[in-house]
Amino acid sequence: MRKQFSKSACLIADKDEKAVMLIGDISHYLLKEYEDKYPNRFYNLGICEQSLVGLASGLALSGMKPIIHTIAPFCVERAYEQIKIDLCYQKTDVTIISVGSSFDYAHLGCTHHCYEDVAILRALPNMQVFVPGTSKEFDSLLNSTWNNGFPKYFKLSNKEHSYNIDVKPFEHNMVQYGTSKKVAIVNGHLLDEVMSAVSKDDTVIYLSSLSNIAEESSKQISNLIKNKKVFIFEENSQIGGLGDLIFEISSQNNISIDAKKIGIPNKFLTNYGKPEEHRKHIGLTKENFIQIMGDV
Repeated sequence: MRKQFSKSACLIADKDEKAVMLIGDISHYLLKEYEDKYPNRFYNLGICEQSLVGLASGLALSGMKPIIHTIAPFCVERAYEQIKIDLCYQKTDVTIISVGSSFDYAHLGCTHHCYEDVAILRALPNMQVFVPGTSKEFDSLLNSTWNNGFPKYFKLSNKEHSYNIDVKPFEHNMVQYGTSKKVAIVNGHLLDEVMSAVSKDDTVIYLSSLSNIAEESSKQISNLIKNKKVFIFEENSQIGGLGDLIFEISSQNNISIDAKKIGIPNKFLTNYGKPEEHRKHIGLTKENFIQIMGDV
């Protein structure tokens, strides 16, 4: 997805002279084409994430369309107050694009992990949150929401699923309709593992937007999960992520659901290693999903 980010950002800058890139001293080679083409619209502010967000807000208030890019824990957690006040409170059109999704930088330890970003940002008024599962989804969501007047957050991962899904902002996608009483709901890049765990009779719902779900999508999701056994799979914190979004949707539509959340538990992942080793350790694997779905 990072390569797609570079391509998409260049194409946007080609069409929109107000696009400006602000980075936190990362992705120098990746964004070299953008910097070479638009040196007056490319700024490396170093490891100063609060200033990065503050400057982006000022540029947006002056009519520019800033993109902020750095590692997830630093752009979200370190600069939370600035995101809250400078972006959300003032409703500035700033796009945050992070890397290091959840534990993509597992080898660098907890300082570079960020499982809570979705939960943190979903709680802020005006913030729009997206977790694309492929490069195609990211490009579509970025272009569809560009210049929409709201602050936006895109959580990019090194891992992509293999399905070709035409996503639209704030709408759900149906991956599979089933006749059984079981429904699987997933976002981001765990779709392959989930599809390996479900039967052909189970319903599978896919969400790439984790905020501001459209009213019609909300109603359709509620109808699909009503009186069913629901399993919610995500590589975000179990607190405040996709699972809680589904409970919010059910509450708004006055239905009760029997649901199980499968995500990152509320604890620090203190081991070092590869992202797939973290997934295995906390049960975000095809084998565990098969067992969970099969136990019902």
